[in-house]
Formats: sequence, C-alpha cells, structure tokens
Amino acid sequence: MRDIVLVTADSVRRDFVDAMPFVSDHDVLTGVAAGHYTRPSLATLQSSRLRASVESKALRPTLADVLADAGYTTIGLVPTAQADPTFDFDAGFDHYDNYMTGGGDNPARNRRSRFREYLGSFDIVRQVYRRLYPMEANMADLPDDGTVVDEAIERFNAAESPRFLWIHQMGSHRPYGTGDEAIPKPLDRKAEAAGGRHWFGSSEVTERERERITDAYRVALGRVDDRTRRLLAEIDADDPVFAFTADHGEEFGEDGYYYHQGYRRRVADTLVRVPVVLRGVEPVGDRCSLLDLAPTLAGAVDVDAPEEWQGNDLRTTTTDEALTVAPWHDTATVAWQDFERKLVARDADVTMTEGDQSASVESADVSDDVQKQLRDLGYTDAG
Repeated sequence: MRDIVLVTADSVRRDFVDAMPFVSDHDVLTGVAAGHYTRPSLATLQSSRLRASVESKALRPTLADVLADAGYTTIGLVPTAQADPTFDFDAGFDHYDNYMTGGGDNPARNRRSRFREYLGSFDIVRQVYRRLYPMEANMADLPDDGTVVDEAIERFNAAESPRFLWIHQMGSHRPYGTGDEAIPKPLDRKAEAAGGRHWFGSSEVTERERERITDAYRVALGRVDDRTRRLLAEIDADDPVFAFTADHGEEFGEDGYYYHQGYRRRVADTLVRVPVVLRGVEPVGDRCSLLDLAPTLAGAVDVDAPEEWQGNDLRTTTTDEALTVAPWHDTATVAWQDFERKLVARDADVTMTEGDQSASVESADVSDDVQKQLRDLGYTDAG
C-alpha cells in the first residue's frame, strides 16, 4: 500500500498561495474550511464530520484510526495547543506529539474558571482586558518548523510501511516568525485589536503597516513552502500520496479586521478559503471542503471510508457546496456557500443531530497549561 503524507500549515490564504512556489507548482484546488480557526478546522479535517467543528474536537473514527486499522504506521507531529490530546487529536496515532506540556490528564482543580469564561464572552469585558493586557502572539515556546520536519523525516524513514504522516507547520501563524523575522510586538498588538467596536478607541493600521505585515506573512509562507519541499525530498517513500492544505486563512484589514480570532466567529472568504493540493490523486473538480480530505486520502489507497464520514471522495465526486461552522462558547456562526454565493447565520444556537445523538456548542474545558499555550498564540481563551 502507498504511503500517505499530509502537510497542513497554519493561516494560509488561498489567494496568497503564489508566495509558495513549490505548492503552487501543483494544481491548487480551492478548499473551504469547515471551522474558522485551528481546532474546529483540523478536527473536521481528521474526522470528516461537521459535528467535530460544533464540539471543537476530533471525533472517532478519525483518518488516523481508519488507516491504522488498515495496517498503517501512523505518525502525527502537530506543534500547537489547539491540537492537544485534550481534544482527542492523538486518536489513532502510533506516535503523536503536539510539543506541549500538560495535556488532558490535568486534575479539575487546574481548569479554568467558568465565571471568568462567561465574563469573557462579553465584548466590553474583552475590550477592557485587551486594553489592560494587550494580546500578542508569541512563537518562542514552539519548536521551529525545521526541527519538526527533521523529526518527521527521521520517524517516517524508521517506521514500518505503509506509513501515514501528518505534520502541521506553525511558521505561517502570526507574528510570522521569531526574533527579527517576526513583525514587531506593538504592530502585532495594534493589528490584533483592529476592527469591530472599540469602547476605548483605537488607532487604525496604516497602509504602510499593512504592507509590513503582509510582507512578513509572504516570507513566512515561503519558509513553509521550502520545508514542505524538503520533507518530500528526504523521506524514503516511493511516490507517496501527498496532500497540502491549511486550517484556515487570515484577514489583513479587508473588513477592518486582522489575523483570525475565534471569538469573532467570522467566516469571511479570506478566513475560510484555503489552498488544497493533492498529488497521487486525480480529483474530478477544482474545489472542495476540508471534510473531503479524509475520504479522498483513504480512497486513494483503497481503504473504505466509514459511514460516519460526511465528506466526498474527490476522485469520483465533485463538491459544489460547503458549510463552515464557526463556534465560540455556546453559539456559532454558520455559513453555506456554493463558491458563488454565501448565506450566513450569525451567532446562532447550534445543535447537531446525528441519528439519535445530538451535540451543541459548548465552552471548552482545558487545563491551565493548555490555556497558557493558547494565550501565547494570541487567543483570549480556549473557546
């Protein structure tokens, strides 16, 4: 059976893929994320179920589960707190590492205050908090993508075939690098706070500052591209099935907002449209939902998709419509689109029913260690 290599990268917009010459040298499909930030998006990618976005966690059977049952050695290297085992992202993997301390086994006494989370759901409270404690993204605690790629190559080459590798790159997440590579902290904080209502006033990001941000972003995408190329060149697989995509996109002031923030529940195309590359697979269309990746990759190696999966096998079926569920705390924004039109229901109470089971949007309950890592990435809380 053929090996499978899945590379995801954080915050890659579909319309910026030209900054990635290796990736863009392939046929690039337009993908629609089923979630609006990392955790619900990657959860739906691995689970091929919209319910995974509603619950913001991976649901079994995952792609790794299915491939492991088919005899694959499964390796996941995903350096972000959003993919912590707390949210079941390690399901089905023989080896899984998200490079964080403190996973889902921390005692309840370490968990966040529900009252503090409730207060944080109010716009004015967030504005006060951000005024007193400006948010910025800090990548210093994460391993360099190059180090993660080195480990991926070593583990993949030492593993027994057939092999499934999932690696996520974080270098394209704001502030788009570390040290001198990153955008300056004052500018990062200024852009993060842009858009929406501002109870205390805010200064607008200038066009020159916007260009500085997008220039740093494009350079970061180039580094992700180089490491993706190196990964495929140095693994010992003979013509593996390869897929590249992103968890979500990024905003750069088009509607006044910058970056991506889960609490905003935004579903603008700049946030939910991402590039998708498939090599070793012949898709019948040029667009897809990220729900489609799991059944397509499984089908490419003659592994049957479980009945719970909702995505299409892109080798045989086109995807003409896509849904994005953008949850945060106890409500979600839901967007339907057919790639020409979009219908958005904002801040709705959402219940997902499957057979005799139902699930609604709930606030995440995570350890303080995971919460700290999420704040280091610029998130106000775990959602």
